[in-house]
Amino acid sequence: MAGRLGKKAILGEREAELRATEQALFERLHVALERFGADVTAADAQRLREATAQLAELFLIVIAGEFNSGKSSFINALIGERILPEGVTPTTDRINILRYGEEPASELLEDFLLLRTYPAPLLGELNIVDTPGTNAIIRRHEELTREFVPRSDLVLFITSADRPFTESERTFLEHIREWGKKIILIINKIDILEEAQRAEVVQFVRTNATTLLGVEPTIFPVSARMAFRARESDDAAAWQTSGFAEIEEYLLRTLDEGERVRLKLLNPLGVGLRLAQTYRAASDARLATLVEDVKAIENIDGQLQAYRAEMMRDFEPRLSQLELLLHELENRGNEFFDEHIRVGRIRTLLKKDQLDHTFRDEVVGNMDREIDLATQQIIDWLIERNLKLWQDVNTYLDRRQLTRHREEMLGDVGQTFTYNRQALLDSVGRTAERVIKTYNREAEAAQLATDVRGTFATTAIAEVGAVGLGALFMIATHTALLDVTGILLGATLAAGGFYIIPAKRRQVKRQFHQKISELRDNMVRTLTKQVNSEVDGAMERVNETIAPYTRFVKYQHEQIGTARTELAAVESALNRLRSEIEGE
Repeated sequence: MAGRLGKKAILGEREAELRATEQALFERLHVALERFGADVTAADAQRLREATAQLAELFLIVIAGEFNSGKSSFINALIGERILPEGVTPTTDRINILRYGEEPASELLEDFLLLRTYPAPLLGELNIVDTPGTNAIIRRHEELTREFVPRSDLVLFITSADRPFTESERTFLEHIREWGKKIILIINKIDILEEAQRAEVVQFVRTNATTLLGVEPTIFPVSARMAFRARESDDAAAWQTSGFAEIEEYLLRTLDEGERVRLKLLNPLGVGLRLAQTYRAASDARLATLVEDVKAIENIDGQLQAYRAEMMRDFEPRLSQLELLLHELENRGNEFFDEHIRVGRIRTLLKKDQLDHTFRDEVVGNMDREIDLATQQIIDWLIERNLKLWQDVNTYLDRRQLTRHREEMLGDVGQTFTYNRQALLDSVGRTAERVIKTYNREAEAAQLATDVRGTFATTAIAEVGAVGLGALFMIATHTALLDVTGILLGATLAAGGFYIIPAKRRQVKRQFHQKISELRDNMVRTLTKQVNSEVDGAMERVNETIAPYTRFVKYQHEQIGTARTELAAVESALNRLRSEIEGE
């Protein structure tokens, strides 16, 4: 069978499993950091990308040499597929990165840097960087080459048997030597020489390279063209003759060295572990702040519920004061009826205007002003409590704004989160302050009084005009009196009226009681509804004001909590994996 690379895995089964596990953990780390949010620093994101790339290109070989040395044909023979174009003229004017891909494809990453993917098994473990000819290299080529050579495991330098070790090759090797990488010299096109000539060329290259590099290099004389044909025809003998069998054996032995593989796995793992630890700690600090924020939101909600309960509790005695006024009114009315609706007062009963005047003096009195005063006291109490609610919320938010992130100690981590959180707190605080500063007690009280009067008038006595609540009660009470006098007038004019006056007095009392009860029920219903509406409105306005802050805290608490759990899990798994790799 011609060729072992791509058929025999470079990594052992156990090493391949460790690599796959590490790659899966890096994917989880990437997702967790995305969930952490925008506060992942650009430098850390770049470190993660580079570490992930290190795992993807676990082994990296750089191919260099003059354009006519047969670099492309060497790479094609090594992989066993004609991936790169071959020719006598320069075919590589840019650096090519060869990686595994499900489909053949190419992508220009930047000027002079091309990514080629191909479904060749060898590329699943080994990435190859093909550089432009050393005799055609320009400054940007050199800069890019400098990025890859330090990361490479091996540098395979291709020189042609018909023009070995040219001046441009010598110059390029001097640069590579400065990077301290191991260089393997490949003398290609060896099949064009006779046996004696081959030995001379090999010795020439060895002597000059040793002088230049300071150490005797490893040299392989090969024929890439013969090797590719041997692969195509599966000619094992030709494969041996091509010299590629020795190169394959060397690569497998060198790259599969246990300590080298461990380092290749441990280097990116160390980066991932540090990132997991850093952002897990940042998540802990952020969650500590968010837990306090959640408590703050719950505290505000608790304050609102306590506000409602306290308002309803304090409203009851104030409402009872109004009910007492009506109770006293009813008592005075009953006393009035007992005194005036009797046989001895027949003449007075028939004088409607006089009876009306007496009723106003003895029963109604100052009831309208007393009811207005009691109602206004409820309104003023409600307005003051609404303002006090805003002041309490604002004071509490001021204390929260003094809270600073513990994660400020972690440097740049958390800046966006801290800024957004503080901006929302500031916004809520400014809104609360604006409400307090612009709160017009008189205007609010006047509006609320209008609302109460309008509601009562609509439900109790229609078309009464713009009068106070007390006046509305007086009108209603006077209406009750008219009903009474109407009953009495009819009774006294009827035959035998003197005998039924006591019965009519009882009837009048019942109807007066019913009228007052209706007024009292309507008053309780109207004021209770209005107070509930005001309390609900005050709570809703506070909730609307803090809603952006509440949404931010709840979302961040969920996101960071999930990220923290995953980061801790990845951190633990990476530590276990490190122990496994080090114990190999």
